[in-house]
Amino acid sequence: SSDVCSSDLTSRPTPQNNCNEAGTIVVRVTVDRNGNVISALPGVKGSTNSSSCLKNIAKDAAMRTKWEPKASASAEQIGSIVYNFKLN
Repeated sequence: SSDVCSSDLTSRPTPQNNCNEAGTIVVRVTVDRNGNVISALPGVKGSTNSSSCLKNIAKDAAMRTKWEPKASASAEQIGSIVYNFKLN
């Protein structure tokens, strides 16, 4: 597998923080050749909060991101997305 870089992001939905918690959640994503996220694992290294609420909304947003399609890419590429949640 190869890595995708954030410059290849074409659509990045903003998660709605309804958790009443703050912190950083890093989500490791696996992206297919078509630019679709096929799996997302929230709470990996770099995350500052282990809140299941924040992790769930970060994962939901990550699953809805779109990346630049690359026909020449490996079938699965790995990347990460950092979400910084602030208290409203």
